[in-house]
Amino acid sequence: MGLFDKVVSGVVKGLAKAVDPAAIPGLATQYLAKTELRDANGLLARLRQGGLDREVASWLGPGPNLPVTADQIRSALGDDVIQQFVAATGVPADKLLALMAAYLPQTVDAMSPNGRIEVKPVESDQPPAT
Repeated sequence: MGLFDKVVSGVVKGLAKAVDPAAIPGLATQYLAKTELRDANGLLARLRQGGLDREVASWLGPGPNLPVTADQIRSALGDDVIQQFVAATGVPADKLLALMAAYLPQTVDAMSPNGRIEVKPVESDQPPAT
């Protein structure tokens, strides 16, 4: 079970306080792969396009991470992407958005020690292309 899965399970079961924050990047990567965003860089690009450039820049750069609200995330990502996350996680949109608002700034910060996202490939059930 990846980090994001642990977070989602914790929220769904009411055990959010028991979630290991270190597991979030792995879970996020797993679920992002199931959306049109594909990975963390796709997520950040969409958030920037949606008006959250200042917030994203703070998460990637040095200094404090600016907060983001569930409504800001919903507006930036759009309903189609939110529904893709809901389908991938099984978590209702409102809970998912609250979770993203709570964990996204520090998760992106942790995934970008050098000012950019360090994307690890997602394992696939598909054989490699030849």
